[in-house]
Amino acid sequence: MEKIQKLNEEDANKLTAFLMEKAKTIREDLLTMIFAAQSGHPGGSLSATDIVTALYFHFLRIDPLNPEKPDRDRFILSKGHTCPVWYACLAEKGFFPVEELLSLRAIDSRLQGHPDMRKTPGVDYTTGSLGQGLSLGVGMALSLRSDFPDSKVYVLLGDGELNEGQVWEAALAASKFALKNLIAIVDYNDLQLDGFCHTIMPIEPLKDKWLSFGWNVLEINGHDFNEIITSINLAGRDDNRPTVIIAHTVKGKGVSFMENVCDWHGIAPNAGQYIQAIEEISGVQGFENLKKKFKNLTGMLEEQERMQNKKSIDMSSAQKPTRDAYGEVLAEMGGENAEIVVLEADISKSTRTKIFADRFPERFFQFGVAEANMMAAAAGFASTGKIPFVSTYSVFSSMRACEQVRTFIAYPKMNVKIAVSHGGITPANDGVTHQATEDMGIMRTIPNMTIVMPADYYATKKLVRAAANHAGPVYLRFTRDAVPFIYSENEEFELGKGKILEEGSQLTLIANGDMVCKALQASMELRKMGIQSDVIDMHTIKPLDEELILKSAAKTGKVITIEDHQINGALGSAVAELLSEKLPCHMVRIGLRDTFAESGPYELLLEKYHMSVADITRQAEALLKL
Repeated sequence: MEKIQKLNEEDANKLTAFLMEKAKTIREDLLTMIFAAQSGHPGGSLSATDIVTALYFHFLRIDPLNPEKPDRDRFILSKGHTCPVWYACLAEKGFFPVEELLSLRAIDSRLQGHPDMRKTPGVDYTTGSLGQGLSLGVGMALSLRSDFPDSKVYVLLGDGELNEGQVWEAALAASKFALKNLIAIVDYNDLQLDGFCHTIMPIEPLKDKWLSFGWNVLEINGHDFNEIITSINLAGRDDNRPTVIIAHTVKGKGVSFMENVCDWHGIAPNAGQYIQAIEEISGVQGFENLKKKFKNLTGMLEEQERMQNKKSIDMSSAQKPTRDAYGEVLAEMGGENAEIVVLEADISKSTRTKIFADRFPERFFQFGVAEANMMAAAAGFASTGKIPFVSTYSVFSSMRACEQVRTFIAYPKMNVKIAVSHGGITPANDGVTHQATEDMGIMRTIPNMTIVMPADYYATKKLVRAAANHAGPVYLRFTRDAVPFIYSENEEFELGKGKILEEGSQLTLIANGDMVCKALQASMELRKMGIQSDVIDMHTIKPLDEELILKSAAKTGKVITIEDHQINGALGSAVAELLSEKLPCHMVRIGLRDTFAESGPYELLLEKYHMSVADITRQAEALLKL
């Protein structure tokens, strides 16, 4: 690594000492808020701490009293999942009270799971979906160059997101437009969610890549404040080129048990781990000072310990995430059919494809954070006779790779199975950028696509097998969190054929996925009131089981659809379209009503957006009065 000459100014030691102390505070704050939320991303937040601290407490021309000042410098956190370090800096800088940090990812909080410009003071742009921050920076830098030539735009990127092609499209544009006011910083800790960058999708020779794209390149130790300060001072001096600073860092920096451990990408410490981490950063006195700084911290520690004990005593096997079933049955089918291959986008632990990867590494292909490329590659596999299962999060499969799905998979009817996790608002704490509430509507508009969302563990196993046996593209959507068991392991399923779970004559409840159990619970409450309902699991919304819906609607004359999705485009729309054409009747659609959700616990989000069991019950009572 090329070394940047150390600072030699008289006040260099004083400045670095100040920043080192400030970085300790930021590390304490970010760990405290992640602990309080019991959710978040500590590893990458800690690796970026020294860089973001230097920017906010030495370089950025910003004013907490005037956060919208037009000629301010801009900061974009492209790797938006590490927002705890950003929020900590903003709070310590005075954009909002430090005590507010304890509201991270809480319902109605200004501190969302990923940065949100609509909610958080000092946040210049909403981010979360990786690989897009540099493009935002290009647009900002182009605009500011003419209006405020002294303003700079800083973009912090993760190393894993350099897998995304859009990063390099932005790099080409920045070079073409000679954006010397644009400074990109790569937090190069060599770890992403599934493992080391050099094994997931190698990015070296990184310096040579940026040079070949026409950038001024500086390479530093991202934890050495002398090198950080010197490199940022040098950035922008070239009149013809943007600057990228490749900052070599350590994931989890400052906490021994988190350093260089990829499992700390996205989990929160328990009470004991949190206390140990703080004591490693600041000693015992540091922890005592934090209890004075955050008045509710002691109570949170006690509550978290109680919850941990409760979990260990009351852990039940009565619920499982549908993604677990997907991972297990995929590995089973892999042993039965050598033509099955799996393509993954750096989240195999989340999608559960790691089970397949461990058993059949020769048929597992890791594409990194590059969903569009992966989807087109899946089409290529299918064209040669393979049966590719391609996995990522729902939001990325349907939006980042929509054109590839439409043109290369659906149009030629390629035998590709798009199996995605974190459907609907089930990635609740992560917030809007990771909640897929439009995906099934998008997929439903694409010809030749079969769309399935199983209700529970056993349904998932059977429906994944059915999808594998179906000739053509299938979109399979799974939940992040555990859902109750509804079916037995002996239940049989057929694509395009719904299941009647309860029968009644007064009302029809049609649901899919994680909302089926909510429909059943609502039906139970309605039964107590003397109201008998048909409850239908419409696991396949395309092709729709029209016969079953029409039969039930003809009997009851009152229909409610319940879905973890926008009410437009997916289950509710499909049923409404059918009934409007063939059997008009009274109908209510329950789901998100033309709105984005936010961060918060899943059940509380259902309540806020009127999708809870109580809401279904109220809507049913109102409908029956018509």
